[in-house]
Amino acid sequence: MADLLVVGTGLIGTSVGLALRGQSDVVLSDLSAADLAVAVERGAGRAWDGEEAFAHCLVAASPSAVVSVVRRLADRSGTFSHVASVQRAVQDDLAGSGVDLARVCGSHPMAGKEQSGPTAASASLFAGRPWVLCPSGQTSPGALAAVRDLALACGAEPVELTAEQHDAAVARVSHLPQVAASAVAAVLAAQGEELALAGPGLQDTTRIAASDPALWVEVLRQNAAAVAPLVRELSRELAIAADALDRADPAAVEDLLRRGNAGRRLVPRKRGEHDRDFVVVPVAVPDSPGQLAGVLASAAQAGINVEDVRVEHLPGRPTGVIELLVHLSAQAQARTALAAAGWDVVGG
Repeated sequence: MADLLVVGTGLIGTSVGLALRGQSDVVLSDLSAADLAVAVERGAGRAWDGEEAFAHCLVAASPSAVVSVVRRLADRSGTFSHVASVQRAVQDDLAGSGVDLARVCGSHPMAGKEQSGPTAASASLFAGRPWVLCPSGQTSPGALAAVRDLALACGAEPVELTAEQHDAAVARVSHLPQVAASAVAAVLAAQGEELALAGPGLQDTTRIAASDPALWVEVLRQNAAAVAPLVRELSRELAIAADALDRADPAAVEDLLRRGNAGRRLVPRKRGEHDRDFVVVPVAVPDSPGQLAGVLASAAQAGINVEDVRVEHLPGRPTGVIELLVHLSAQAQARTALAAAGWDVVGG
């Protein structure tokens, strides 16, 4: 018997297999033979033969596919969970399907990328990230424990919510940002001009606009009741800003920007810590191979935990800036250590 059957070898399913490598016996299934082959080749698990028993099944497919997969495998022993980004609709579909709800627990790892597919998967995708558990009223303790153990084994932090609480939360932290990023990028596309002057601000703002439209149409449709009011609220904020700009009213524009500052401070960056807990240490480097690896190696040798990294190339100059995000408490040590290693640490 396999420990885990993962149905769906996209970004999430393959990342689960990679995270569990060496811990659990994972078998994989996918309608796409090509994606399955890539996931197996990357070491996410073995190809499932369709017969081997499993202790737990994780459905890492689109929300609309969850019910059909659970029904198809319902005669097998074991428990089930899924990773649908909308929980209420899936929970209702399962309730109406006739499957044994005691064996099923909804879940949603709050981790992802704008890229999709097994090639984008990473063993560290879930590290330190919330993994929401959404048991129904019929979910058994065993099914809940199975998905909780799975989340912990992947390095995530389980958080238990109702389906309604989950859908309201992801509307704010995931679905609204997707709509906003897509809207900004759509305005750029309508201009039809090259964006040679674009920098990290535009790149950061529009990064998730590269996400799969087909996937997001389904997600937004299923969570429309929660997302639509937020989109209207965003629209009102933008309309107020546009009117203020037409009136040349800097006070109204400043009010929006300051409220934006306040909202940004509420966004955790890591394990409850926020932007105020982190600082950027910029390092100027030649635009040549090996610079990023060298800077990161020097930081590692000095015992500096780099939380994030961004590389900005300076237009028209043969240099760039590597920005290392470190905890505020490590700022002085990072600057001193990198300078001692011969790197050009920018600023004082």
